[in-house]
Amino acid sequence: MEKIVSTASIKEAENCSVFVVFDTETTGLYPWSDKIIEIGAVRFRGGEPVERFDMMVNPGIHIPQTITDITHITDDMVAEAPMIQDALPAFEEFVGDDTLVGHNIDFDLRFIKAAGSKLPDRNRLYIDTAELSRQLVKGPDKVYDEASGRWVNNYDSQYEVRGHNLGLMLEFYGIEHGELHRADEDALATGKLLMALIGEKERIRKAKRNSRMAKDFDFEIVEHIGVLAEKTKGWKREINRISWSGAEPKIDIRDWSPDHSKMGKGITLTAEEIEKLKELL
Repeated sequence: MEKIVSTASIKEAENCSVFVVFDTETTGLYPWSDKIIEIGAVRFRGGEPVERFDMMVNPGIHIPQTITDITHITDDMVAEAPMIQDALPAFEEFVGDDTLVGHNIDFDLRFIKAAGSKLPDRNRLYIDTAELSRQLVKGPDKVYDEASGRWVNNYDSQYEVRGHNLGLMLEFYGIEHGELHRADEDALATGKLLMALIGEKERIRKAKRNSRMAKDFDFEIVEHIGVLAEKTKGWKREINRISWSGAEPKIDIRDWSPDHSKMGKGITLTAEEIEKLKELL
């Protein structure tokens, strides 16, 4: 599913001195049918939490027991709470024009948008700590599981964290936190995680270096021209158009591990060679 906002790079996050971290608790995973039951937000200024917002929301439907088991939020706790249309204006006023931060922020933005919020908009910066953590902290490689038809974690590969969910990232950085799966506590913990990621100078240096290297080339996915070799299990094939300033563009056909941490043996062809190959195929 395509993201509804573009999120900031680590460089942009470094330069953000004031931001609001927010989180929602919901009756389920689907914004078109499930409802918000809590909104929490914390404003950070200069790396420190300075203001806090928390509001229970009456979803107008029963909270499933599985959600109560996770969040400890019951129907009785939200019975006298405002409905979402009354809660959103207070939340939006708290946010103001500040940058918005979240862990898997797209999930929370979809819920508040479905509830009628004026957010997201195109006039602010959005930061996703889950995305930044995937860029800076290595998780397990991915392998394709033929039985399920899905890419799954390979825990036999080298990794620093088993995954990039909030709980695992807080544990990795040794960040103290309150009760997880409560909106305001998750927001506070996410803000602390962002500061920890921004503080990773050596990891950021490497990420910026890799980013600069990538910008030296113009990559463009082109039409698949045929199967050139047997596909290696657990790898994915990419066909890219590579151009250097002043040089003839070439087509690079190469296998990559899913997170691009490993590069397989490939071939690079000129445009003339590609045309000849098409004729043969």
